[in-house]
Amino acid sequence: MTKRITTALLATAASAALLTGTAAASGMPATTQTAPAHSAAAQTIGKKASTIPAAPSAGCGTEQTPGNDERSITSGGKERSYRINIPRDYDASTPLPLVLGFHGNGSDGAEFQNYTGLPTLPAITVFPDGDLNDGKRSWQGAPYASGADDVAFTADMLDSIESEHCIDLNRVFATGKSNGGGMVSVLACHLRDRFSAFAPVAGAYYPQSTEDCDDKTPTPVLAIHGTGDETMHYEGGHRQGEDYPGVREWIQPWVDAAGCRVMTERNVGRKGEDVTRTRWKKCDGPAGKHPGEAAEVELYSVADGGHVWPGEIVYSGGGYVTEHFSATDTVWDFFDSHPGPTQGPTK
Repeated sequence: MTKRITTALLATAASAALLTGTAAASGMPATTQTAPAHSAAAQTIGKKASTIPAAPSAGCGTEQTPGNDERSITSGGKERSYRINIPRDYDASTPLPLVLGFHGNGSDGAEFQNYTGLPTLPAITVFPDGDLNDGKRSWQGAPYASGADDVAFTADMLDSIESEHCIDLNRVFATGKSNGGGMVSVLACHLRDRFSAFAPVAGAYYPQSTEDCDDKTPTPVLAIHGTGDETMHYEGGHRQGEDYPGVREWIQPWVDAAGCRVMTERNVGRKGEDVTRTRWKKCDGPAGKHPGEAAEVELYSVADGGHVWPGEIVYSGGGYVTEHFSATDTVWDFFDSHPGPTQGPTK
């Protein structure tokens, strides 16, 4: 895939985000435009992506109506909801990547899709809603979570989506912000076989997000975090009655698991932006079953960046927001470069 989502796509998403925000504020169902699966952003494939062919899910051959819809499933005896974006040129015979995006505490899937612009990706994108607790939606992996088994919910949701849509089981990914980033950590620990790669942004890495973690398996992981994040400090801190690690401390076990021998750092900011890319390479740990594929690990440190989604289309949180560095583009570029086999539906 191209390294940058085109300006036109982001402009489209911005317009759609405004529409969805208006709808949500008025109590109407949120809607958003989706990018075609074979848009400009989908025309070129990275070297690593091209070495692993698509693995069609059981849902290939099942017709689906393109668009942005709210769906629900029953998991753990409760009805759980999520939004799904199907590209307008969806072809039931062509497997597409699947990207799950997890919102932060007190938010929901519709709001998260709006400010990230993730529905513009050449993929089927899904935005689950966390379980309600004291009037706020949150995810497993934080002290304020409802107690719902969100790992089981995610597995049930994947079973349903992959059984009813044409998904490439070699390209299933998870991203999220804040508490949603913490949920991505939980999934990397406890549902590794269902995903190809993980990418939390401004993650809330409470101890609950790594509890009993299986962090010995080589796993492609990317993290983005602002050094000026006053909610979840870059160097770690104390919040909600819990001590939490800094992002570098959190990511180190994944570096160790991947067996990476080389670390490089360079500034990737544009137009005065100070963004440092730390990349661990020459990793011995194989990511999955494909020879020659390694589980690389990356960290993007945004100087003075707040508790935000960098390059956001609409407001996502407090603090400084970079204008010329896009979390959406960066996350997608990493996903596109790190395919890997997943288990597929378990039912």
